[in-house]
Amino acid sequence: MKVIFLFGAAAMALASTSAQAQDVSGFRIDGRFGWEKADAEAVLPNPEDDEDETGDEFLVGNNDDDGAAYGVEVGYDMQIGDSFVVGAYGGVDLSDSNICTGLVEDDLACAELGRTFTAGVRAGVPIGSNSLIYAKGGYSNGKLDLTYDPDITDNDDEEPGEIAAFSEKRDGYHLGAGAEVGITSNIYAKLEYVYTDFGSGSYLLDEEEEISIDVKSSRHQALVGLGLRF
Repeated sequence: MKVIFLFGAAAMALASTSAQAQDVSGFRIDGRFGWEKADAEAVLPNPEDDEDETGDEFLVGNNDDDGAAYGVEVGYDMQIGDSFVVGAYGGVDLSDSNICTGLVEDDLACAELGRTFTAGVRAGVPIGSNSLIYAKGGYSNGKLDLTYDPDITDNDDEEPGEIAAFSEKRDGYHLGAGAEVGITSNIYAKLEYVYTDFGSGSYLLDEEEEISIDVKSSRHQALVGLGLRF
């Protein structure tokens, strides 16, 4: 959130000294590539829970993974006067992030983030002749593949233990801010930061014991891109 406010403050300061802005209304499409840091937290009931203690006890594992992120976004912007732009967009991102963490001795929980669909709105301030500073936010839907191996030491045995696997399309939200710099009247380069929260989900590991693992995930992205405005 602080990043978005800083972008907004910079936009207001630049707008007060900028030249007459060109109208940046119209359809656009851009491709982007960059870096992301994905985080995951897994929560599992403590198998050695002390029954004499009040309430349940849980084990928590946290980890993150850095990797490449890339995608495409299409949108439409409408300029209102000389100092305000609003728009809507949709896009798809791909990720190679794979996060693993241990909770009890010799176990391993992993979360792999695949594609993410996004849809949202953005608002900004045109700068100079054909550039823009903006904030954005909206809906995200990410594909998450999860595995839980209760004992990784038996994976090379003739009869290894069962590994639980789940695949889910998880709803969430994203917030971000960025800047577009006009290279020509129709071509622009962009720099953008986006935070995405995919929320948490619960996955049943043992029906008889009613044991579930809860997984929460999010990510931070820093992206550069090149776009075409029609």
